[in-house]
Amino acid sequence: MPERASVVIVGGGIIGCAVAAELVRRGWRGVRVLERSTVGGQASIAYAGLLSIPGSGSASDPLSELGAASLARFPAVAADLRERTGIDVELRHTGALLLAFTADEEAALRAALPILRARDAACCWLDQHELRQLEPAVSPLFRGALLLPFEHQVLSPRLVEAFARAAALGGARIEEGVEVTGFERDGDRVVAVRTRTGRIEAERVVVAAGAWSGALAAGLGVPLPLGPLRGQLVLLHAWDARVRHTLYRGDLYLAVKADGTVAVGSTEELAVYDRRPTLEGVRQLVTFAHETVPALGRAVFREALAGLRPWSADGLPVLGRLPGYENVWIASGHARHGILLSPVTAEVVADLLEGKAPVLDLAPFDPARFVR
Repeated sequence: MPERASVVIVGGGIIGCAVAAELVRRGWRGVRVLERSTVGGQASIAYAGLLSIPGSGSASDPLSELGAASLARFPAVAADLRERTGIDVELRHTGALLLAFTADEEAALRAALPILRARDAACCWLDQHELRQLEPAVSPLFRGALLLPFEHQVLSPRLVEAFARAAALGGARIEEGVEVTGFERDGDRVVAVRTRTGRIEAERVVVAAGAWSGALAAGLGVPLPLGPLRGQLVLLHAWDARVRHTLYRGDLYLAVKADGTVAVGSTEELAVYDRRPTLEGVRQLVTFAHETVPALGRAVFREALAGLRPWSADGLPVLGRLPGYENVWIASGHARHGILLSPVTAEVVADLLEGKAPVLDLAPFDPARFVR
């Protein structure tokens, strides 16, 4: 008898597992997740689990609105996952400080303050003295910081694990080490997914293969500008790390976890499919950590990690029906925001599969924007 599935999800990262967990929560049966390597082993391994609204923060910024909508869902999602799986993803409210070292950095952060206050009136500028009072361990060389009280964080590997376990307990079949090699078509439908070990007849297909999504879409005749973005992360350990907020300077960040682990990230490099950390990346992150919190010079170096994040040419996720197909959807291009955007992505993809209109406007993320 041929293998059959109501939904085949190609990719077992944070997005694929979140979609599977949401589908089984809604009562779907016959959900299959095919992961070429190990669940959560590509992009999510080098995420610090920071939940910060991306983009400009403006209500007119579609990425910011998508991020804000997903952040608002996290408390309920974390509670639901804990109830379904027993896994605590350690959702913590930390707030964030955007640090200014130069006059130009201060001017740019102050200019962004009115936009951010429109989202949260508690956002404010801290001068050098106020910053030192709030976070004494931060270097006194910083001029000040922008306080963003709405930021949270989770343990990202545990979040992936919770989504995968919720999906499996709900009846989804999660298969690791299964690489998709192609698709069988009948007109505007994919009727089967081919792997190295056989074929699976599929009523619906969701491409959520992270940095590999572009290659899979190209195999279906739809060229999408999706590729790998390498992000590097350094993990330190300091029992006495006295930093309560997540600290940012530009794209770099420093976050202390509840167990004393200090996550320092993250580089962004357009890369080939190479997940190895580089000396330059590690040097940049370690220097940033020491210059930001000098006491971390005594921290223990634990490890350096690198993950391949799915990057899209315009910096926005790719969410929606694959052009030219009736039963294929794609959810990729989340870059460094995959952890944050996982709840809302799972919700809107499940809505699309059920033929419902998503509660959010997905027009800015429509895959068709690249093929019109």
